[in-house]
Amino acid sequence: TVSCAFSEPQYVVTKQVVFLPKGFSLEAFKFVLRNRDVYLGFMNSVIYSGVAVLFNTTLTILLAYPLSRRYFSLRKQLTVFVVMTMFFSAGMIPNFLLVTNLGLYDTRWAMILPSALSVYNVIITRSYIENNIHESLIESARIDGANDFYILFKVVVPLSKPIIAVLVLFVAVDKWNSYMDALMYLPSQELQPIQLY
Repeated sequence: TVSCAFSEPQYVVTKQVVFLPKGFSLEAFKFVLRNRDVYLGFMNSVIYSGVAVLFNTTLTILLAYPLSRRYFSLRKQLTVFVVMTMFFSAGMIPNFLLVTNLGLYDTRWAMILPSALSVYNVIITRSYIENNIHESLIESARIDGANDFYILFKVVVPLSKPIIAVLVLFVAVDKWNSYMDALMYLPSQELQPIQLY
């Protein structure tokens, strides 16, 4: 047998806290809500999420639609090029240098432009369009004289409302919770989102 020099700790159970905290108080909430910077950070988070949803959803649909068409000649090459960016990213320091050299450092655009397109969102949107919007519908619109932009905005987008809702949720939650981007790119407190504040 092995003897241990340490004795087991003794715990004293007082049973003062059962379900509600002892001495329930809302003073901390009052203190936080009196602070102007909380509202500023909340507003910044709303702005970043809203603009990112608009940019990301638009760019995702504009890229996913041509990748979903079988007659697009560069479909395979462009898909490989886009997917490669998922596997090989630059990393934190090159991304920081890129944002700084583009003049985006300490601006609102530093939170929006570097993540304006998500390859994962492009892939799921492309798969949705391929599997749920039949090719015959696109061909019938083309026979009626519709060009690609008309088909995209008048046929594909109205039939893609479920995937657009998914994109909006993905992007909004991602931007709302973006802590590291704000930590790296936004030293000015008036530009920081609520998560960083």
